[in-house]
Amino acid sequence: MRGLVWFILIPALVFVTVLVSVYNINKAQFRWYVENVKKLYARYVERYAESISVSYFQWTTMYELLKENRLDEARIWLEDLKKNFDFVEEATVLVLDVDEPDPFKISPHGEKLLIDFKVFNEDLSEFVKDKAVRAVVDAQGPLEDMGESRLYISPEGEEFVFGLKYKSNYSALNLRAFIQSISITAGVTAFLLLWMITFWQRLKQESRLRKFNEAMLEITKSFLKGEKADKLYQLILQKAIEVVPNAQAGSVVIKRSGKWIYVAAVGYDLEGLKQIEFADQADWFEKPIKNSRDVNELNRRKLDDQTFQKLKEYGRIEEIKCSLVVPVIVEGEIAMAFNLENFEREDAFDEESLELARLFANYLAMVFTRMKQEERLLEQQKILEHLSSRDPLTNLLNRRAFEEYGEKMLSLAKRENKTVALLFMDLNHFKNVNDEHGHGLGDRALTFIASRLSKVLRQSDLLARFGGDEFVALIYDCDKEKVLTIAERIVQTVEKLNRVEGRQINVGVSVGIALYPTDAQELDQLVRLADVAMYFAKKRSLKIVFFSDVATASGG
Repeated sequence: MRGLVWFILIPALVFVTVLVSVYNINKAQFRWYVENVKKLYARYVERYAESISVSYFQWTTMYELLKENRLDEARIWLEDLKKNFDFVEEATVLVLDVDEPDPFKISPHGEKLLIDFKVFNEDLSEFVKDKAVRAVVDAQGPLEDMGESRLYISPEGEEFVFGLKYKSNYSALNLRAFIQSISITAGVTAFLLLWMITFWQRLKQESRLRKFNEAMLEITKSFLKGEKADKLYQLILQKAIEVVPNAQAGSVVIKRSGKWIYVAAVGYDLEGLKQIEFADQADWFEKPIKNSRDVNELNRRKLDDQTFQKLKEYGRIEEIKCSLVVPVIVEGEIAMAFNLENFEREDAFDEESLELARLFANYLAMVFTRMKQEERLLEQQKILEHLSSRDPLTNLLNRRAFEEYGEKMLSLAKRENKTVALLFMDLNHFKNVNDEHGHGLGDRALTFIASRLSKVLRQSDLLARFGGDEFVALIYDCDKEKVLTIAERIVQTVEKLNRVEGRQINVGVSVGIALYPTDAQELDQLVRLADVAMYFAKKRSLKIVFFSDVATASGG
């Protein structure tokens, strides 16, 4: 009866301990994930609001309509806004005293966001003081556009951003957590039960079983600490060779892009083995335990001469007397293979050895699964970070990203003593495009222009949309003569765009240029001086003006 209690109690205790550990790890990872989503969501919504403000509420036409109380005409443009910004459900004019210092204010309303916009004229010198425009935005829309599927906005739940609340369909105690816990429990319990059954009959195995227990504890600690996959593969292999009877060497191979490659080895030259790739491993799994004749016959049949010679040099294949291989199955497919070898006996491994090796293979499967999860999380993180640095309309860099990368370019130019040119570009007559054809076509025209500007510049140059119809470029290692040639190509490129979707448009561009280090040595100064040069060009109906020419003209 006491033995039966231990048979039930030990697996239960192991399962609960492992499940709690996996639960805590999953919960901590998800908290980190939610914090990142909050930051990216806040950036996304702010950029979204900035885009609406620039497109509709930093516009003299809208300013005059509200100033003159022509609300019916204003509502026509607000309907146009709803068509061009998918998440806006309502846009209404509010009569109130506007004293907010910012161009817009974001506040929550259940599952919606309320964005109250100040209405400016185009040069931002005046705004309507007794009216504002409120946009009701579906707060779930940006989350879905970011590709987020675990969180959703809800009237009740955990604190999110902008006063919103969220709920999650994610559970740290999910099916995968149970599967991982069961897998670990199966391995540890198998060892413990094996130890209990054989203790009296095979006392000589006590030392080996103790090593197995210690190995499992060490592997579990390293796994829960979050050690990198390659280190865990190597550790599991080393411990298996210490525990599995007669194991003297071994290796771990993993399937990547249809090829099998070595990721861990003991008793072999791992760096040399990493040079080898296998197209197929299926034949190796047909017979888990092989003698020297099986190994040599299979190698001769499956390997070309070059690979065979490399395995002789780095993998000692002609010395192997007995080999044991265990396939590691993840999500229903063989993802890895776990190999152990002996150089002295043809009968070195038996069914007991195979069962022990399979327990270690279970750990390999867990490590591989965690690695794939981390890769997916990193990929999603990269996508979200990319979205946060891009202008949502043109996919060019936004102002924040331009300033971040621009500072790095200037630091590099200072170290390498190079010239950098900053071009400030403002489209001419673009307001006519919006007035005659609507903001929808105007936005598509901006997209075409942004694409063509990108092709004029090099991949190493920076190009950003600063808002409205303004673009800024930063060109590395570019003197005055070179940048003039580039600016002329930009002017020609923009002026060639005379039709969009079959409609006639007439736009040009004014380009102001400031040079580092002759005009300024700080990025914000370069932007300001290039902006001054651009306005100088606009006022005098010029196409390209250097700030140095403005300074000369002012001095004259």
